[in-house]
Amino acid sequence: MAKKKVAKPKKAAPAKKSSSGAGGFASARVERLIRDAGAFRVSADAVDALNSVLTEHSLKLSKYAVEICNNSARKTVKSDDIRLAASKM
Repeated sequence: MAKKKVAKPKKAAPAKKSSSGAGGFASARVERLIRDAGAFRVSADAVDALNSVLTEHSLKLSKYAVEICNNSARKTVKSDDIRLAASKM
């Protein structure tokens, strides 16, 4: 009697990193923001720079919103927390 081969579970492939690795937002979306501001051509370095700045600012804003939420004795961050944090920054 022949032994049946048991297939080993495959490991998940690691997530692909963006070519720029600059930040947490999609490069195409960041480029679209620059184009919506009126740019005809946009360099990859400009996209990376804006992505980095947006990520930094978003992280600071989010941390402040979490602080506001915690001071309100809640665990859920609400849109009002984000708006208040943005108006105070």
